[in-house]
Order: sequence, then structure tokens, then C-alpha cells
Amino acid sequence: MQNGLYVAASGLLMQEARVSAISNNLANINTAGYKRDLPVFSEYRPIDRRMPQNLIQKSLYNKTINSSVKLDEISVNQTAGPLKETGNKFDLALENPKQFFAVETPWGIRYTRDGEFTLNAEGQLVTHDGFYLLDRATGAPIVVPANAGQPNITPDGAIYVNNAPIGEIDIAAFTETEKLQKVGRNLFSAVGILPEIPENIKLSQGFVEMSNVNPILEMVRMVDALRGFEMYQKMVQTYDSLNDKAANDIARM
Repeated sequence: MQNGLYVAASGLLMQEARVSAISNNLANINTAGYKRDLPVFSEYRPIDRRMPQNLIQKSLYNKTINSSVKLDEISVNQTAGPLKETGNKFDLALENPKQFFAVETPWGIRYTRDGEFTLNAEGQLVTHDGFYLLDRATGAPIVVPANAGQPNITPDGAIYVNNAPIGEIDIAAFTETEKLQKVGRNLFSAVGILPEIPENIKLSQGFVEMSNVNPILEMVRMVDALRGFEMYQKMVQTYDSLNDKAANDIARM
């Protein structure tokens, strides 16, 4: 009977992970460049290595009562979100979903699709958290001269002020975007992979890429996850009631 309780408990944990991921997605609907989280699960079934040829162990019944589910990873959907025109000269958007802005942080270079940049007090282009947008040639923060007027940024990332070049935005490309890891603050870390030289850069000035979260689909998934949670919760209560009867009523008999 405990096997069924373990299966129900694993189901509860699964639905809890789904609700957590969906809640995070819904909270970031309006976050520029945000990428949707998707929990990935797999079946877990313990193997008794003492009796590998045990027919009962290999039976469908045994597999059913002993199998459970576990969270493998939180996958990130890297599809591009829709572009929104803002008219702000420091808002930038990349059309290619495999290209990212390179920014300098206290923990090293990180990558983002969030193109809502601003100028800090020193005239440097920075993210909301003050992380520097880097120059492709020098690797240093990009500085816009004071009182130089609004910059003009070409589709390949070159920055001009009064028709004079002042820098070129560092844009990194990744073929295997699924290997990028979220590290918070709308940033990604390249773990075990190196950025590639981007080709066919299509950068739009005065636009931002919005979140790729579909709020209607996420709400449908939320309802499904909550109903699943309630179902497994009732299973746990049922097994708890059966255990109570077994311990108190049947034991007396």
C-alpha cells in the first residue's frame, strides 16, 4: 500500500513543479526578452539488482505500483518573441533567436535577449540592473558621448553619433541554445559552450523583443496542473485513510 502512496506523492511534486514554472512564466509576460520555462519529467522505477531475472519484478503490475515520476530539468523555450515598437533609440531587438547581447556583470560575461538599454551617469549603455553592454572590438563598455545627440544603430550593430562611428555592439551566437542556462535577472550563462561569430545580424533600433509566453495557453496549463494536484491530493488522502483502517480496524480483528 505504501507504493501507491509514493506514486501519489511523486505526482504531487510533479504538479507543484508545473505550477511553479507556469507561475513564473505568467509573472514575466511583460518582461522583455523573457523565455518560457518548461519542466521536463521522466519515469523513475527502482531496479532490484539482487534478482534481475525475477518475473514478478518485470511484470506490468509491479512496474505500475513501483513507478513514479521525477523532475529531470527545467527546459527553456528559446523561440523568438514578438517585436514591439517603442521609438526609444536605446531599445534594441534581435530577430535571430540564436543571437544574444553580451553584457558584463560582476560574475563575468552573460547573455540576454532583453534589449531595453539605458544610459548611466557615465554615458555607458547598461541593462536595468546596470550591467554594461559591450563593444565587439574592444570588449569594453560602450560609451555614448555627452550632448552628442541620439545615436543611430545600424542593423549589424554599428553605432554612429553625428555620422561618426563610436562602437559596435557585441552580439554572440549560439547554435545549441538549449545549453544556455538561466542565471536570473533575465540573463543566460554559457556553460560548456563557446559563443560563435554571428552571421546575418538583423538588429532593430526602437524595438524590443517581448516575452514568448502565450498567456492563454499558460492559463490552460495552470488549470490542468491545479486539477492534477487536487487529484493526487485525493489519492494521498485515500491511501492515508486505508492505512488508518489497516492499523486500527483490521489489527483489532
